[in-house]
Amino acid sequence: MWRKAYQWPYLRRDTKVLKIFLDDFMRDAIKYTKDTRWKTITAMGVIYALKCQGCTIIHYVDLV
Repeated sequence: MWRKAYQWPYLRRDTKVLKIFLDDFMRDAIKYTKDTRWKTITAMGVIYALKCQGCTIIHYVDLV
């Protein structure tokens, strides 16, 4: 019973936050791919996009 009342307001908020994060992340990954004139998004593009969002991956920080 408590799940239904608890879940909906937070689910809507979390969905909006996740959508914004993924939109910004994909925009940064596509921008990096276009800047490097590649035709596909590579792992390096994903790492760079995550770094732009403030989510660094520990071992790959120095590569970007």
